[in-house]
Amino acid sequence: MVNASIARSRRRAHERGAAVFIVVLVITMLTAIGLFAANVATLSTIATGHERRMTQTHYLAEYAMQLALAEIEQNGGLDAIAATESSNCSISTEPCWVFYPHTFAAAEDLLELPAPDAPGSLGRANIAWIAKVEITDKIKPAIGNRAGSDQGGPNAVSADYCTVTMNARLIAWPNGAVMEAVGSQESMSVVADILCSK
Repeated sequence: MVNASIARSRRRAHERGAAVFIVVLVITMLTAIGLFAANVATLSTIATGHERRMTQTHYLAEYAMQLALAEIEQNGGLDAIAATESSNCSISTEPCWVFYPHTFAAAEDLLELPAPDAPGSLGRANIAWIAKVEITDKIKPAIGNRAGSDQGGPNAVSADYCTVTMNARLIAWPNGAVMEAVGSQESMSVVADILCSK
């Protein structure tokens, strides 16, 4: 009996450190799995932030177009605004009108205040932005019939509409940051019927 236990301990003498090696290997694998899970969670958060920023930029580009349309209507229609020199337009067409909605007085109240607890908030309002809206391809009168633009009959409306192509480009970035490093861009084009003259 004593000889059997001595023989067993002599055989195990060559196996010293095998248990330590297995424990170190398991701990290393668990650490790698934990680091991978933390990295995936971080990437997911970053991707969500980029998606929110792109959504915010998309809606800002739509607002820029709406501000340009409001400016046209306040000035009495597109015919009342002098066309821009074609060298200032992205597309060399005559006539071309260029608007910079971020310089309009109405643009100051464009963004809501940050409301992180409110559902549907787009996040921080402390952003800077630049927008350029170009209007080209004017067709007058507008293509098709426009409700409310009937110029004959008992309820005549004295407004002329025209069909145009609107191109908007916008860059938005957090205020105080470098635009090239963290800015997001949006470009969109729309064929729209707008007021030509009243």
